[in-house]
Amino acid sequence: MDRLETLRILTQAADWDAVAPSTRIEQSPCAPLESAPAETPPCPDSELPRTGSSLLPEPAVREDAAYGICRVKRLGGGSVPILKVLLSNACSYNCAYCVNRRSSNVRRASFQPEELARTVSDFDARGRIHGAFISSGVVGTPDETMERLIWTARTLRERYGYQGYLHLKVIPGASPDLVRLAMRYATRVSVNIELPSEESLARIAPDKSPDAILSPMKLIAEHMRELQLNTSDKHARDSFSKLAASPLTAGQTTQMIIGASPEPDSTILALAHHLYQSFNVRRVYYSAFRPEGSDPSLPHPSAPPYTREFRLYQADMLFRWYGFEPDELFETQDFLDGDIDPKTSWALRHLEFFPIELMTADYEQMLRIPGIGPAAARRIIALRRRERLDFDTLCRKNSAARKSAWFITIRGKAPVPDLLDKPDILRALMQEPKPAQRSIQKELDWRD
Repeated sequence: MDRLETLRILTQAADWDAVAPSTRIEQSPCAPLESAPAETPPCPDSELPRTGSSLLPEPAVREDAAYGICRVKRLGGGSVPILKVLLSNACSYNCAYCVNRRSSNVRRASFQPEELARTVSDFDARGRIHGAFISSGVVGTPDETMERLIWTARTLRERYGYQGYLHLKVIPGASPDLVRLAMRYATRVSVNIELPSEESLARIAPDKSPDAILSPMKLIAEHMRELQLNTSDKHARDSFSKLAASPLTAGQTTQMIIGASPEPDSTILALAHHLYQSFNVRRVYYSAFRPEGSDPSLPHPSAPPYTREFRLYQADMLFRWYGFEPDELFETQDFLDGDIDPKTSWALRHLEFFPIELMTADYEQMLRIPGIGPAAARRIIALRRRERLDFDTLCRKNSAARKSAWFITIRGKAPVPDLLDKPDILRALMQEPKPAQRSIQKELDWRD
């Protein structure tokens, strides 16, 4: 098997690890996640100095292999191309939800650590990527796999002089010394929780244990606190800054699979909130379960729950960036609404807080208004200082703000007829179609 064919297999196999939200709602479960065309231009402000050539005399990986490149949005606008790939899709574990599980009948392939390091370096040297995500199936034991991942990262950094963003997967159950060593070479590390309860983990992924997952996460959190990496918002949140080569600049993330187990959204988001608060997790990724195989421990829905995934991301943002508490989103039910976003759902349950007068509202009050986020709130404050605030001006650069018309007044006047005493009619107006692929990138502002 040549290097290009190995790359094709291992980039497709890596599709099951989330490094960004899905951009699709109704696509084939087999379609590559957030794939980017080969002609993706480089991002100028992600260019980094290199200390040496990353090319060997062998032919470089051809351009048509670049379907394994993902587009990840960055703070301040734009997006960054990263290569998402496995070191090996062979696995000694038999997690029922995973296409690469031991019992799965898939074509197997593996890179040698030096070979994968060279492949990443080739892409980087030609400006095709500005970062890499490297994971692996569990080949042998967690420690053996972790050693191979570290060997890859060390070769990439030290032999090829790679200074770009590197997201390295930490294998649950790996020894603390290997976890610490991985943090020396990675910009970001992640340990996937995968399932939101111990019961589901035992039933669906019996080779894993909560302690094997949480122990390295605790170790990473302690290491991050020691390094005091969160003193600068710019450096802590921008995973692709020019400090990308610094150890663990972008902290740790994790992933939960949505729909493979019966836990409701309230349980999932309560766990996510705990991870943010106690483990210094930078981002929880929610990955819609894609049915594969016929394992009796799994549900068999007709399509992956992409809409549910989308709503979880929106809710996640509310308690990370908007000042909401998770309990506020689940006052009467355990699942998020599918037809309206979580903030609008909260507003419709608390119409007594509205309308809000934009000429006097503070920043935190404005973040409670449907259709108004942090950027719009800051813009409102700037406009009213210049006595230029009106509804048309507000909507000129933020079409989503039109949703706010039903919940606000400006100088005592409402932009639309008052329906706050008619919640059923207002809810019908607030309903939205199932999120389209193009709308997800527009609506979700990925800050880190």
